[in-house]
Amino acid sequence: MEVGKVPVEILKRSVFPYLGVKRKEVLVHSQLGEDSSIIDFGEYVAVLSTDPITAADKLSGFLSVIISCNDLASCGAKPIGILSTILLPEGSDESVLHNLMEEIDKAAKKLNIEVLGGHTEITTTVNKPIISTTAIGMAKKGEYITTKGAKIGDDVIVTKALGLEGTAILATDYEDLLLKRYDKDFILKAQSFINEISVIEEGLIAAQNGANAMHDITEGGILGAAYEIAEASGLGIEIYEEKLPIRPETKEICRFFGINPLKLISSGSMIITASDGDKIVKSLSEKGIQTTIIGKIIKEGKYLITSKGKEEITPPERDEIYLVNKERILL
Repeated sequence: MEVGKVPVEILKRSVFPYLGVKRKEVLVHSQLGEDSSIIDFGEYVAVLSTDPITAADKLSGFLSVIISCNDLASCGAKPIGILSTILLPEGSDESVLHNLMEEIDKAAKKLNIEVLGGHTEITTTVNKPIISTTAIGMAKKGEYITTKGAKIGDDVIVTKALGLEGTAILATDYEDLLLKRYDKDFILKAQSFINEISVIEEGLIAAQNGANAMHDITEGGILGAAYEIAEASGLGIEIYEEKLPIRPETKEICRFFGINPLKLISSGSMIITASDGDKIVKSLSEKGIQTTIIGKIIKEGKYLITSKGKEEITPPERDEIYLVNKERILL
């Protein structure tokens, strides 16, 4: 298998058949596209999600908190806290752990959540710091949203702009290379996208304004997220390329590295389906959140509509960010 997400067909063969006993308390079970489990606690439900951070170097502590809490927001749930497991390579200096915890603390304070616990370990099995974060949140029992809730005819909506996380990571980890082509202000603007990667506010607002399904756009970019929300719902989807919001900094950095922004990790943007997309757009725009209707939920088929016609959207493969390395870059 290659670097990145495990392919869908392998998940279906080697993961999903082996999930223990289905408990009656579990309202949303593990399945393709569902990033969170939801457990019945009477009037409220507990929402849980877990994620590792492997693609970033300098931003990994901060990202580890935001990314996991974004999964909760996709269910319309309010995050309460996280547990973090930190694995460090043998010989790591204490400053590495200190810096990671400072980043985790900064993100937790930004979201007003608690670091509930976790585990730290030095191990010979990793060659760079690895963080795996479990986020815990809650929602009222009748008000949570799932990825599989899309309905035929729903508008497909995205928030903010695509590629925010990937752009921020590349602009930070490859700053020296990019400075050979672009000025400092351009790099700083791209790096600042890190401040926009939380989707908690839009998730909570959309859940209260008619969202049928939500999914944060992570590895695989908008095309991966579109595939997963359609697959989870057992329906099709059309995405209109001309409607996709992509900032100039993202386009330029993707051009520099020779990667596709539509398949670039995009935390900070949420995909939402709703029968009344204009209501979602209005409710989010009133809070200053850029929101764009980019497609429709259809009966079957998964397509990107371009100026040249229809292109089939295939199962998400490894994210474009994993294709970037210094040896591929032609300066």
